[in-house]
Formats: sequence, C-alpha cells, structure tokens
Amino acid sequence: MPLFDSSAEKLRKENLKILEDKRLRFAEELQQKGFKPEKMLFCSTEGGQFVALARHEGKTAVIVSPVFGQEGDFLLECPDELQWEKEDVFEKGTGLNGAFGFGKKGAKGFILHITLSDGSVAKLHVVAGRTSYLETDYKHNPLLKTKRRRGDANIIWDLVPIEPGHLDKLESRLMDYYLA
Repeated sequence: MPLFDSSAEKLRKENLKILEDKRLRFAEELQQKGFKPEKMLFCSTEGGQFVALARHEGKTAVIVSPVFGQEGDFLLECPDELQWEKEDVFEKGTGLNGAFGFGKKGAKGFILHITLSDGSVAKLHVVAGRTSYLETDYKHNPLLKTKRRRGDANIIWDLVPIEPGHLDKLESRLMDYYLA
C-alpha cells in the first residue's frame, strides 16, 4: 500500500483538479475579454487563497481566487475607482520567536482591505513570515495560461514567502503602480 494512498490524499487531488478546471475556465474567459495586464501581483492569504492586483486599460483590476476545497469561482473586478484601506500589522514574537517550537513567531507588514462591487472586502495580505507573493509579467503569468498545468499544480505554490526585506519594496510597488 503506497504511503499517500488514503481518502484524504484522494480528496486533496480531486480538489486540486477542480481548482485547475476553474482556473482554466477563468483564463479562457479573460482571454475572450482581452484581459492582458502587463504585470500582476499575487499575494496569498492565510486561508490558502490569493488576491491579485493588475493594471488593465488604465484601471486596477482585482482578482480573487476561490478558497481551496470550497465552493466558489475566480472573481475579476475592474472598478473605475478602487476603494481600499491599509491596516498595519505588527505582532511581537514571543519566547524564542517560534524556534524549536518555543513561543510564537512575530509578524510585520500590512493588509489592504479592498471593497468589491457587492460590498464585500478582499484582503491583500503583505505580511512577512505569514504570507507569500509573486509579481509576474503577462508572458509568465500562471493564472492566465490557457494550457493545463502539469500534475497536481496550484498557483499558490508558485508564490515565494514574504521576507521583512521585501516589505518596503512591495509597499512602494503597490502604491506607485497598482494603486496609483
């Protein structure tokens, strides 16, 4: 009996297949709409999904992924004027800052609360030590490719952890390019 031959592993693989099917449908819809952003910034949430910002036709577009293993589809909004608020995050580490299982690792960064057209809020997490990010151009964008990804892929796995040294650069990029 193989190591990963369990009902939980089968469910995980099925959820990955469902997520990739949703991504492919979404990528095809975006291609039909002519959505070709020059750059896109993905940020993960602590819940296993991502929120992305892109510039399209002079507007900031917001893309929200479904939560892994739950109902829902990808969402794209291109409002005329993006409404958002910034919340600073700072949690002091305790004990040995989580090393060797002692204490809790601290966190530093911010969360952008972006108001969507239906009144709900998408949260773009830029928090060192907790979330991850990826800024990519159109040619290498894992969301917009209309070809199925190999294996049991998930876009969230392409994102890299946010380190404290990334925070100033990411904040500057967000303010000067995506939220301008």
